[in-house]
Amino acid sequence: MLNSAFKCFVFATLIFLVHSELSAETRITGSDIKSQALNVITDDGAQLELLVSDRRTFFSCSTPLNFTPRIQNDWSSVEISCTSESWSTVLRSNAAQQKSALSVENVSVNEPVVVVIKNISKGEVLNSNHLAYEYSSASTPGSFTDIDNVIGRKAKFNLARGATLKIRQLEINYAVEKGKYVLLTSSNENVSVTVGAIALEQGQIGDIVKVRNERSGRILNVLVTGEKKVSPITNM
Repeated sequence: MLNSAFKCFVFATLIFLVHSELSAETRITGSDIKSQALNVITDDGAQLELLVSDRRTFFSCSTPLNFTPRIQNDWSSVEISCTSESWSTVLRSNAAQQKSALSVENVSVNEPVVVVIKNISKGEVLNSNHLAYEYSSASTPGSFTDIDNVIGRKAKFNLARGATLKIRQLEINYAVEKGKYVLLTSSNENVSVTVGAIALEQGQIGDIVKVRNERSGRILNVLVTGEKKVSPITNM
């Protein structure tokens, strides 16, 4: 009985590892989308440059993607849609970065800036419950003016409630870190298999990274799904 269960486990593991390699080729990446976006000219005559990780994965699309501003004449948020496979997503562009350029240089009087509304510990990842806007009564160099640019970042220092957030106080949070142990999990209606692996690249949630299966030594492309969690890439 035990031998049969072990054989089923090994078979299921082999199936999902092989499937992860095959299905990776059918999806498109952030790099693919950014390349297509460069063919789009915005209302101010500039090329459309999207802010997305090259390794982030999206559904497959057999036709050219469509790019439209989410709000008319405002290309800071762009809706990307695929007619053939009937899906869409929204990404930010460099126009959004240019809009928040004031945050890197200077914030005028009465300009809204992002503040923390509770004490934050070093290493804590910020979410919308930690943040709010406050109108600045003085020049505030290096602050953020858009909460969306803060969510998901990690505090480099302890931050006191009410503090105006500065770029130097935060860092990008990687759910998977290079050289660290991760859990590689695949599941369906009948079986769930989890094996240990070592991350060969760092990545945020939604990125594709390479890991090495701790048991077999095989190197695989996987999708980052959570903190120290990855899964085989499957079509959706």
